[in-house]
Amino acid sequence: MGDCTRIRECMEDAGCSAAAIRRAETLCQEGAVDELLRCLRSCRCDALEEIHKKQKQLDRLDMLIRDAKNMQRRTHHEA
Repeated sequence: MGDCTRIRECMEDAGCSAAAIRRAETLCQEGAVDELLRCLRSCRCDALEEIHKKQKQLDRLDMLIRDAKNMQRRTHHEA
């Protein structure tokens, strides 16, 4: 039972959905390790997808910062 509690706590910390956490907890209690692994891998894929979305947002902000710096340089050179 301790393993199932640890899985729930870790999944909560990792930001997994409530539905995924309930499913993983049930699978753990049933001893369905193969299905549990699939569930955990699915949560990992979801988290990785979020990272990619955030990276794209950061890349766009970096681009805007570069553009603003270039505008600043042009403005200073023109003055």
